[in-house]
Amino acid sequence: MLETIRAYGAEQLDAAGETERIRRDHARTLLELLRAAGPWLLRAEQLRRLPALTAEQPDLLVAVRWAVGAEETGTALELLAAASSYLWIRGAADTLAPQARALLDTVGDTPPDGLSEEYAICVLLATAGRTGSAGPDERGVWRRCRGAAGVALAEVWSGGRTGRYPAALLLWMLHNAAGEGDAPGAFALVAAQRDSGEPWARAVARYVIGFGALGDGNPAEAEEAFRTALAEFRALGDRWGAALVLDALAGVAAARGDRRTAVALTDEALGLAEQLGALEDCADLLVNRGDQWADTDPAAARADYVRAAELARRAGGTGALAAALRGLGDIALAERDRGTAQDLYTQALEQLGPHWVKGLGNRVRALAGLGRVAEAHGDHAEARARYRQAAQTAGSAVPTAEALPEALRLLGLPGPLVEPLVAAVSRW
Repeated sequence: MLETIRAYGAEQLDAAGETERIRRDHARTLLELLRAAGPWLLRAEQLRRLPALTAEQPDLLVAVRWAVGAEETGTALELLAAASSYLWIRGAADTLAPQARALLDTVGDTPPDGLSEEYAICVLLATAGRTGSAGPDERGVWRRCRGAAGVALAEVWSGGRTGRYPAALLLWMLHNAAGEGDAPGAFALVAAQRDSGEPWARAVARYVIGFGALGDGNPAEAEEAFRTALAEFRALGDRWGAALVLDALAGVAAARGDRRTAVALTDEALGLAEQLGALEDCADLLVNRGDQWADTDPAAARADYVRAAELARRAGGTGALAAALRGLGDIALAERDRGTAQDLYTQALEQLGPHWVKGLGNRVRALAGLGRVAEAHGDHAEARARYRQAAQTAGSAVPTAEALPEALRLLGLPGPLVEPLVAAVSRW
């Protein structure tokens, strides 16, 4: 009945010549709602604002489709940008990736006047597809538009200027750190926000600076930066930022062998992600907790990996699903079920995309796992090749070979695997 009423209403609007005006008004009304809610999504009020935006998500998709199809490029760019923080928190950015790519086909490689930040966000959303290995469209968009997007974002967030969407800074860093990007340039842009007039940008700068310290082999300095970021996110009441930092602190604790602290920090982060309804982040955190249990309580680790896989499938998150499969592969290998382990590692690699640094550790660990399977089968040439791939992947994220061992530990690799990977990196 509702579909019949909707179709009848559409026919009447068409007959009156009012369809385009109504759709334009609908899009502008939705844009006003998103802009009003946006700043509060990174504050304590986020729990009250998120459900209202979830209810509007189907209308958002309709409005963006109309704006892109009607070549209302300004409206489309503004809608995508205004919705971006919500989409990133909820792990739903992929839902608008096809529309973002179509919009960039119309806009081209030059941001429209006055819409620099919106253009950069469109590029980020366009490369947020769920396919594990990015297709040619996604890769092409990133390669074609990354440079212009970087210049556009820097115009808005440099020289004491602040943009409207600080979460874009974090996503810009994460995308560029994954391999096909300008990681040093992105780091410099985000780290420079430590003195920004925008408090969320200041907090995310401290968070990113912490990872820079890890890359330099200085975990104590990293922990200090993370703790500063955590205090700043908590002062704002932002659970999303706080969960991200708690996860980073858990990684530092795990790397120094403090499992109890690592698990406690992960549990706290998981609680915040659950409050936000961030299913993909919950799945990632469950995998991290499973990794912390894997060598002492494999049953608990398996339970976390299985639950993570279930949440990732519900959310449509291939990166989180890949992480869970990799974890289950580790359990299978520990149980000497090499065939299952090989299948799970291979599936994990198929799910991992190229534009997301969070997948780096799982790519390294899946490749190393395949090396261990080959080694167990006596195929030493295949084992060396897989270890070399893992080492090259890990090496792309650290500035020097000397920093590689610590980076591998922070990526969660078991101690016995670090030495062969470091040896492999010395040979390429």
